[in-house]
Amino acid sequence: MRSVILLAAYNGERHLPALTESIRQQTDSDFSVLMQDDGSTDQTVPILEKLCVEDSRFTMGSESGRHLGAAGNFLSLIRQAEGDCFLLCDQDDLWEPEKTARLKTAMREAERQYGKDCPLLVHSDCRLISEQGEPVADSFFRHQGWDPKAVTLPPLLVQNNVTGCTLIMNRALAGLIAAHGQAKDLFMHDWFIALTAAAFGHVIFLNEPLTRYRQHGDNAIGASRKGLISRGFAALRQRKQAKRRILLTYTHTLVFRKLYEGMLPAEADRITAAYLETRRMPKMKRIRAVRALGCVMQSPVTRLGQTLFG
Repeated sequence: MRSVILLAAYNGERHLPALTESIRQQTDSDFSVLMQDDGSTDQTVPILEKLCVEDSRFTMGSESGRHLGAAGNFLSLIRQAEGDCFLLCDQDDLWEPEKTARLKTAMREAERQYGKDCPLLVHSDCRLISEQGEPVADSFFRHQGWDPKAVTLPPLLVQNNVTGCTLIMNRALAGLIAAHGQAKDLFMHDWFIALTAAAFGHVIFLNEPLTRYRQHGDNAIGASRKGLISRGFAALRQRKQAKRRILLTYTHTLVFRKLYEGMLPAEADRITAAYLETRRMPKMKRIRAVRALGCVMQSPVTRLGQTLFG
């Protein structure tokens, strides 16, 4: 199984050396790393170029230096990469030594069960660390209140729990993403990847923390900083923000349908169309319809917000 790690970098000089060293220390050393700079103004490029000289497994992407944004950079890397499975890599995390081995084993098992032609995604839990690398939480899923069993399309339509830096996808899934992903239309690339896998194939959750997910001011999307109870009280006071979050689920579902227009499997087509239809329903009817579809958010906090403000 030829595995390719796709590393998107932008002004990452602070944490890149530690990240790349954690990749080089993987127990499964059979991988290559395709890296691409997004137009950095710091020492990111020299760090990446030095890696290419020191370790032949590391190479630079053909669009390095262009400012494509996070989603655009990852989509570019996916389109360039050649392999059997692909792992997304942020520039500031730390990988546990057994990460690639565990994810590849889980992907092999999934392909034995569903076949290599089935689009498949495996993702894992992760630990949260501070910018300085100090422990913050042992489980991102428990911290966020996410449901590990939310691996199907309905719950993922309304709340993504697939973090890009924790996933591995097979070639069948990567092909769909490469052909249909459009960075300008996406809120976040990992949500689009998760929905694609759930609609066309399968999402598998590995309940192990295989990444140390660094939290700091530059995270595009990160962990909620408050605990679940604090977030619950905050949700009651943030009506407009909650409404915007729910509106985003409808917008994202509409974009997803357009990007795969005429291609969605029948059940995915039915579910996405039915969810969009709920937006025009009176409130109580909408709540019942959303629940009947299974498009229910995962944590007590987000379910509360969905009920009150949806």
